[in-house]
Amino acid sequence: MKIVFVETEDDEQPFFVDSLDGHQVSFVDTLEEVPDDAEVVSVFVNSRVDNAFFRGHPGVKLVTTRSSSTDHFDFAAAKKRGVKLASVPDYGAATVAEHTFALILGVVRKLRDCLASGRSKGSSERLRGIELHGKTIGVVGAGRVGLQVIRIAHGFAMKPVAYDMNPRPPMAEMLEFDYVTLDRLLKISDIITLHVPLSAKTRHMLNARRLAKCKRGVILINTARGALIDIEALIDGLESGQVGGVGLDVLEDEKAFNADSAKLLGAQIVQRIQAVSTPGGDPERREERLRELQGLMRNRRLLAHPNVFFTPHVGFNSVEAIERINIGTVENIRNFIAGTARRRGRTKS
Repeated sequence: MKIVFVETEDDEQPFFVDSLDGHQVSFVDTLEEVPDDAEVVSVFVNSRVDNAFFRGHPGVKLVTTRSSSTDHFDFAAAKKRGVKLASVPDYGAATVAEHTFALILGVVRKLRDCLASGRSKGSSERLRGIELHGKTIGVVGAGRVGLQVIRIAHGFAMKPVAYDMNPRPPMAEMLEFDYVTLDRLLKISDIITLHVPLSAKTRHMLNARRLAKCKRGVILINTARGALIDIEALIDGLESGQVGGVGLDVLEDEKAFNADSAKLLGAQIVQRIQAVSTPGGDPERREERLRELQGLMRNRRLLAHPNVFFTPHVGFNSVEAIERINIGTVENIRNFIAGTARRRGRTKS
């Protein structure tokens, strides 16, 4: 089979080639570079796999994502075209939970200011942090990652509470935390961390109305999906002091995480201004360009705020988690190929 991997690191590629020996394996940087005769495609969360992709790649039979999240898949379009979809649902609970606390500590100990201060002597109020001991941490989504966050929180002598659509009382008893309503969690938590998938119901779940219900000075952490938080409301909350600090590993548009983000965003903003201001053209495309421009500007404002501590979507990126992701991806592909072979065998018999 012709198998194409999108967005892989160089050190991952030999494993995929060796593990899928006997098949034609290749690697590209973007979804747009996938050849139109590909049969199996492996993507990451930045690749939107929709009807347009399927139209341009009629031979695709399987798309497998190297992630647990699947909101970048158009399930209806895949079903209509008979394309199988797969993911790696359980690879990094410990990794992501540990990174959650890296972000929490980055915010509460003001590491952004500390790093910017360099070797300057003495202490100042600007660099003064707060303790986690005794603070209430609200975990939105008590699945694999959320429960691991609760385990770690106990090590800091924090008081965990959780909101989940499907509570499991035995887990609450075993890990010594309370399930509460979302409104209650917002009201009592000093720190709120998000661990839910992105869906129509969870998109912008933390909006202006809900942020207003939080404790003044609340700290927000997001290692899940960028669109869980309304960026405009978040910026307003930071500027008013309602939100005291933010730790982010994800954004709706993660181009802003580029190492040279200021230069990149500046160039993209100019391009979109030109596209919007050029007479004629497709009105819908102009409207889309305008929304992209607004999004880029919001991201730039957010990441520039001194109370925002961010990492460039690396919460999943540990040696152990990447190994589990890659093994799970190969298993998805092998299982699909084996199932196809079995079906062909039955057809012939």
